[in-house]
Amino acid sequence: MQDCEIILVTSCKGGVGKTTVCANLAIHLAKAGKRTLMCDLDFGMRCLDIISGLEDSVLYDVCDVVFGACDVKKAVIADPRSENLFFLAAPCRPKEKLTSDRFSETVNELIRTFELEYLIIDTHGGISDELSAAASICDTALIVSTHNAASIRAAEQTNMILCDYGISNARLIINSFDYESVRDGKLPGVIDMIDQTGVRLQGIIPYSPDTAVAQSKGLYSTQYDSGNFGTAFNNIARRIMGDSVPLLQNFKHIKRGVVRK
Repeated sequence: MQDCEIILVTSCKGGVGKTTVCANLAIHLAKAGKRTLMCDLDFGMRCLDIISGLEDSVLYDVCDVVFGACDVKKAVIADPRSENLFFLAAPCRPKEKLTSDRFSETVNELIRTFELEYLIIDTHGGISDELSAAASICDTALIVSTHNAASIRAAEQTNMILCDYGISNARLIINSFDYESVRDGKLPGVIDMIDQTGVRLQGIIPYSPDTAVAQSKGLYSTQYDSGNFGTAFNNIARRIMGDSVPLLQNFKHIKRGVVRK
């Protein structure tokens, strides 16, 4: 769609960190000089404004734009932490069904108005009208999974659903990667998870005990000493931009052999 890459962040299972991935990937793309908008299409939980610390700035939402209550300039929030980062909130209670055609028109307007290079869409955990609308226009889907067996199966099922929508460019994001448990043989490693989900790997995000605290304060990984957590998002962002970046580049205290089990 024009010169903007549209990235869908999804999983059929809730609680795997889709919103975390959406927000932190967006800030790293923006910090790299790419005009990026994150759009919350999770009409159930609608947490992207909280994770990004922008909840107090929300006046309008994506449905207000789609159904003509206001224009995109009123609804979109410019994030003060980067001149390249923008946000469009989900509604509290959508009054009408979101259709692919109407959403596509809105996305085209967003891209033109804000000269976007990346649009990252956060979605609900499961099949929904919002997922269908987002899938109809996306270029890439990032399927988020943890080591949890139910999460791994959900990632496999999500890939099948996306294939039904005609999306062939799906990639796996392994969130909350527990290096020590993989090393000790308690949890599946990267290769096992790729085999079980059938999805090509885009990146791994190590478990970080500081993440929950940072999210409750609306902080991105660029705003505190996030260690390997922030490094992981930087690596993923660079891969999305086309750079050839090794999986564990600049990671500390993680050995390649254990990760690739």
